[in-house]
Amino acid sequence: MIRVLVSTALFGGELHSKWVDQVSDRYEIVFNRIDNKTESPRTKAMSPRLRGKIPKMVAWEDHPGYDYYIWMDAGFSILDSSAIERMVDQCLNGVDICLFRHSSRHSVRQELDFVVSLMHAGNQYLLDRYEGERMIEQVQSYSKDVTWVDNVLFECGTFIYSKDIVANKEHNVMKEWFYHNCIWSVQDQLSLPYLLHKFGIRYKLFEGNVYSNQYTS
Repeated sequence: MIRVLVSTALFGGELHSKWVDQVSDRYEIVFNRIDNKTESPRTKAMSPRLRGKIPKMVAWEDHPGYDYYIWMDAGFSILDSSAIERMVDQCLNGVDICLFRHSSRHSVRQELDFVVSLMHAGNQYLLDRYEGERMIEQVQSYSKDVTWVDNVLFECGTFIYSKDIVANKEHNVMKEWFYHNCIWSVQDQLSLPYLLHKFGIRYKLFEGNVYSNQYTS
């Protein structure tokens, strides 16, 4: 039977998202809910935001043997008992990863300009998250790759990917995504479109957006 791991994490708070038990005769679905009580927040080594990237991007490292890995941000609840089965169905037949297109912006450059302009205007929410991050240098580095066309942006609060893209444990797109969050910025929406291009990942877009769709609420 196809095995699916569904992960979420919140360090520095309590998980309140509601996850409905899943019913499927085709998939074995396992929940992986992480907080300060279940795993070390590692406050001596990293911020809560960076710590949360580990289950988001490299869950396959600690939990090998699954066919599909799903991530959901801590604020998202599962709508019904067949939601995960339907998400997996979207990622079959040659698709490596399924994501939601960004609901407001359409490129990495637009996202960078939006975040930087609000930070310059004193937006405390974004300053708390991204002040001191190397976002401008990050996007400048990506833009040097003449093979990359900056024409898509994803909202990374919910996505699913196949084990096939992490089959090479030493060099794969998810490991590189985590690496870019470490060396550039934890604004992970900036790095993912470029890395999907760099690794030649076949992706599919879910219908709707991450805030309004048939899987989560």
